[in-house]
Amino acid sequence: MIDRVDDSLSDALDWLQDVGLPDRVASDDSSGDGANEDEVRLPVVDAADDRSSDGDGDESDDADTGTNDGTGGWGAAESPTSRALHAVVHGHDGPYACGEGGLLLHRGDDGWQVVLERGPGVSENTLRDVAATDDGCRLWFAGDSGALGCYDVVDGRLSDYSAPMEKTSTWEAIAVTGSTGEERVRIANGSGEVLDCTVEDGCPTWGDVVEPGGGSTVPGLTAGPDGFCAVDTSGGAYRESADRDENGESTSDTESTSSDRWERIGVRNAQVDFQDIWAGDGAVYIAGADGIAYRYDPDCENWTPLHVGQGALQAIQARGTGAVAVATGGRIYRREESVRWAELDTPTEQSLQGLALARSSDDVDGGLATSPVDVAVGAGGVILERDRSP
Repeated sequence: MIDRVDDSLSDALDWLQDVGLPDRVASDDSSGDGANEDEVRLPVVDAADDRSSDGDGDESDDADTGTNDGTGGWGAAESPTSRALHAVVHGHDGPYACGEGGLLLHRGDDGWQVVLERGPGVSENTLRDVAATDDGCRLWFAGDSGALGCYDVVDGRLSDYSAPMEKTSTWEAIAVTGSTGEERVRIANGSGEVLDCTVEDGCPTWGDVVEPGGGSTVPGLTAGPDGFCAVDTSGGAYRESADRDENGESTSDTESTSSDRWERIGVRNAQVDFQDIWAGDGAVYIAGADGIAYRYDPDCENWTPLHVGQGALQAIQARGTGAVAVATGGRIYRREESVRWAELDTPTEQSLQGLALARSSDDVDGGLATSPVDVAVGAGGVILERDRSP
């Protein structure tokens, strides 16, 4: 009941919003005679809109933490396929996803469309991973039976480089660094081999084939600021250091072989199989089975296990001080504090395999920004998106 007849109407309305009464009530006549039968419609206050950081630590950060309504803003996008999608990356003109049967998709102004139906060799070999040059203008993708190719997003040119060095086993992971036409590529397969590739004058030159570990499958590769990193299914993490001259320029592809540069950096007493690795300034993350991730502190050369949630983590990325991981069962997790993760509501139970967080213009060479959308992809052609537009 309202027993504040001496207050003004505006004060009464403010008070009603504070106590959370329904959005339609009879107005209280300022004279107290109850003769005014007009109704006043109060605005509905959504609890999610009225929350602040809540002490989570990352909510105001530009670190992909999303909203505070439990969903993180993730919704289902219309997918042009029911084939499994294994990986996704941001190109210069938007996100690209690859998957079963050699499928390559692109998200343009009209939504997701098929770019390739049957892969670089027109052989329906499933594509397992995709990576982009620093400027986002060229995509590299790799997969079953040695499938390997690249796609120039500016002119739509496709190049097939399948079975390089006569390697026809399944490529599990690929990573790229450098600008288009000058990129360095690493490709890993199910036999634990990593192939070195350098592009000069637009053409690839194949280098060493090495085994950073003991021959276990390498399901994850990434290009970090300190060089390429890899993980295998035996709990090993490896780094191929980027040698630098006195001017800070990389000399990795000219002064030493890949086998000389790969070193094991962990993980001691790893508890689970690894699936993915991401490297950035100041930290490296590994996604593993049983909902466990690992964070590496390069300064202390120390690994810390993190309990993220349920399911096998399939991909992990970080922006700023926040991180996001996707897992089997349609699960998406975001880091709320240094050791606390929250599971977000998603509209699917399909297992998620790939993740690509939106990059700002500062992250892309030459200031070329990508689409302001985070993307997760997975089984059954499922595509989840989160709009990061201001």
